[in-house]
Amino acid sequence: ECLQDDRQAIIEAFCEATCDGWEHVIRNPNEAVEMAKEAQKILGLDDESNDHWHSSDDFMLEMTEKCGDCVKGTFGRDRYGVINKKRWDEANGWLLQGKSEGEIDGFGLDAAVWQPSQQLLSGNNLARSILSKAKSSAECFQKLHGRKPSLAVVTVGDLERYKQGDRRREIYSTASESWFNKTAAGEANGFVVKEIRLNSSATTDELLSQIYTLRDFDGIQVMWPMPDHIDTARVYSAINFQQDVDGIHYIGQTEIGNENAYPPVTPAATVALLDEFDVEVKGKRVLVIGRSPIVGSPIAHMMREMGAAVTVAHNQVPLETLKEIVGEAEVIISCAGMPGAIKAEWINGAVVVNVGTTFDEVKDSLVSDFDGDIEKNASRFSPVPGGIGPLSLPILLNNVAKAAWDGMGTAGSVLSNGWELETAKLRKKYHFDSYKEALDAAKKVDKLSTVMDHHANMQFTHKCVDGVDLELEFFTFEAKQITQKDYDAAQAVDMILSANQVKMSR
Repeated sequence: ECLQDDRQAIIEAFCEATCDGWEHVIRNPNEAVEMAKEAQKILGLDDESNDHWHSSDDFMLEMTEKCGDCVKGTFGRDRYGVINKKRWDEANGWLLQGKSEGEIDGFGLDAAVWQPSQQLLSGNNLARSILSKAKSSAECFQKLHGRKPSLAVVTVGDLERYKQGDRRREIYSTASESWFNKTAAGEANGFVVKEIRLNSSATTDELLSQIYTLRDFDGIQVMWPMPDHIDTARVYSAINFQQDVDGIHYIGQTEIGNENAYPPVTPAATVALLDEFDVEVKGKRVLVIGRSPIVGSPIAHMMREMGAAVTVAHNQVPLETLKEIVGEAEVIISCAGMPGAIKAEWINGAVVVNVGTTFDEVKDSLVSDFDGDIEKNASRFSPVPGGIGPLSLPILLNNVAKAAWDGMGTAGSVLSNGWELETAKLRKKYHFDSYKEALDAAKKVDKLSTVMDHHANMQFTHKCVDGVDLELEFFTFEAKQITQKDYDAAQAVDMILSANQVKMSR
């Protein structure tokens, strides 16, 4: 009600000016420090004596960059300062304790103010959610097993697309979220990451020798591409399926029925983004542009598995043919990594996912494979930046967490309290002399599950004169793996069904 008439336009203008200013600060922190010092002189603030402020350039630069990191956390779709309604409601839930869910929902928020186009398929909020789950899983794993999930990243030579990695991190990401500093990002989220760099002259045998020393790591990622003289088939074959968190074996493993194979990071990000925004590909004409073994090919495979009619374009497809199939496609996933290779005017209302991006040093910005106005020609599209990119690191760490759990929790292993640890679930049988006792126990579990908001699957097996078995099973459907909620629920069940409290341990 308070944003009627011209007030909403005033707030929009204020948000735009503020966020434009912060974008300049993020891109030019040293210049921002000089401007702040000049403002201090004009206002006479430099004469004040503050015990919480150090008048040094290094301190001001550090604080400016920390503030910039906080602003980056508000990036949504195509702008800074976007309020995430879910996080807003979570904050209100804490501030307005005792209020009903209806009173908290959207309290004090005008969802129409400073909101980007609904055409945009933004990955930022989804990335934060996946990273939070990966971090929780890693913390749970460490609590149970006494160590952190671990990842080894091996790079041979200098990767061309990583030369601007530091600059991309500075303007688009933070140390805890950046693909370009996995060691720092891992440490911030509960993982141990070891980054190993070999000279471009390293031989295949030297690279293989390095990989063979990494058997104790939960996951191994060998960065693509490798120098031409490296036998990539031998290298990737040396990575155990159980450690293949980059999904290089994904297609072959899924083709032979291994549903637990870890998906390649960028293709998994593409599927996650489409799912997040309810983009249906089943029965649709999907065009995948690019066929690399770690991006284009796996994406095409995943789209086929999801029921799409898939066409794959590549650098041997004539321009006129490419123009034609772009116009016919209902969903376009571009993985070319070639700026301007595709004309936006060829798009005919398709959903566009920009996977292939390139950092343009002149523009000091990421650019997509498309030349022209995508917004004008696509029905929906992922922005650059802010689409697929933010999802890469969270999905990689999620794969590492799952690999750690899978490695420790092979089917049939049993914890000391009797719970059987499987790939994605906890299972235990309780025996009772009568059906009535088993039913009473099930009622207790059901009541407990309701309180904890985490329900068990229950199955009764009647053994006539030998009594009744009640089998309980806990798993977290959304995470597709065992989480802390499962262990907490299992321990609580032991407490109500056993005479003594049982401590969960392996």
